Amino acid sequence: VFSLLASAGARHAQRSKLAQRLQEQIKAYTCGPRYESMQPKSINIMGFRGCPLRTSVLKRTQRCCTFISTRARDQAAVQSPRVTRRKALAASTVVVCGAGGDGGAAVAMSPPKAGSGSGEAWREGRRWEWSGHSVRWSVLGEDKPGTPLLLVHGFGASLEHWRYNAPELAEDRPVFVIDLLGFGFSDKPTVPNGFKCWGGHVWARQLSSFVDQVIKKPVVLVGNSLGGYSALLAASATSASVAGLVLVNSAGPMVEEGKQDDPFWALADDLDSLDAVEGNKEGKFALSELLKRIPAYLGFLFLRTERRVLATLSQVYTDSKENINEDLSKLILGPAFTPNSFEVFYATTVGGSGKPGIAVNRLLKMLAEKDLPTALLWGINDPWITDAKAQRMLGMYPAAAYLPLVAGHCPHDEKPKEFNEALNKWLVSSGL
Repeated sequence: VFSLLASAGARHAQRSKLAQRLQEQIKAYTCGPRYESMQPKSINIMGFRGCPLRTSVLKRTQRCCTFISTRARDQAAVQSPRVTRRKALAASTVVVCGAGGDGGAAVAMSPPKAGSGSGEAWREGRRWEWSGHSVRWSVLGEDKPGTPLLLVHGFGASLEHWRYNAPELAEDRPVFVIDLLGFGFSDKPTVPNGFKCWGGHVWARQLSSFVDQVIKKPVVLVGNSLGGYSALLAASATSASVAGLVLVNSAGPMVEEGKQDDPFWALADDLDSLDAVEGNKEGKFALSELLKRIPAYLGFLFLRTERRVLATLSQVYTDSKENINEDLSKLILGPAFTPNSFEVFYATTVGGSGKPGIAVNRLLKMLAEKDLPTALLWGINDPWITDAKAQRMLGMYPAAAYLPLVAGHCPHDEKPKEFNEALNKWLVSSGL
């Protein structure tokens, strides 16, 4: 693990002077006499404090990762003014990651520094305390008329993934963007306060509370991938004031015909049952759990490099590679180096202890009862969530509009001009 960290750091150092300095300091602390005297913060990378199978390699890696997070924060604090705002934000792990508060109130962050440019200030974000956790959000066109939009990013992304959409869409209406809990620069708790496990129910409740407490008026939810499934849950299974719904290559389990009685398809019926913990409820040590964590952790480290992030994005930005750039890699990689990012990654992938979700079939039936204006704005060449799923969803909910784009999994970022035009046209035609 430590060798993988060192080699990954060496490759990244070729692209970033900051990473090069950090790599030198890591070697000094983890391979020299200062290593033995370090007193790192208490973090729990592999999830088992006191586990008898934790080897010296894992302890060494824990110290190394703790040092990366603390030194990255210190380096960001003393950056030269010539260093871009995004580079400092990507390096920082604490500055924009606040702790819990008194719940419900929206709290603005410090104003952007001089020279940051008003066009990019929205990416700094504001803070909102929800369920004792700090959530990053932002808004553009706050005083504009029109029904507000709430843009919800996908797995591993952040509010900045709407970089080419939010400013343009805000010319006619208020546009809100948010970091889902556990992603971006929102807090990353091991288990969110008030919940038993991670899952779509957490983000659905978060979106519902945000609409009620911050926006305070009916809103159109626009969600990509995981964000689309979270928006669908919020629109159909909560009391959120939703005026419309746009699903952009939306994730979520679908029940196949004839498999409703199969144990694999034993999905939750509502948000409360989705929060029911299964399996290792106490979080105690189990060999099977460790055997899942080790490859997950290695995979997390393996993917957490600029080269591999860009390679993965190249697979799903199918028709235009123009927007696969340094800014995109930084907005994805930056949050991946914040505290507890692996725990959230693990809990929301192979280590989940709850049900997989509520079937999209069921949610669409609930949506039909509300007669909510809905559109499927779909990248038809998506290799992950294919157009076939959109067609099945249309068969279940024929009232939904189908807006195809020649793009992949993230059509809003791959083809932003076409995406913005299609979305605006549908909003106007729907009276929103």
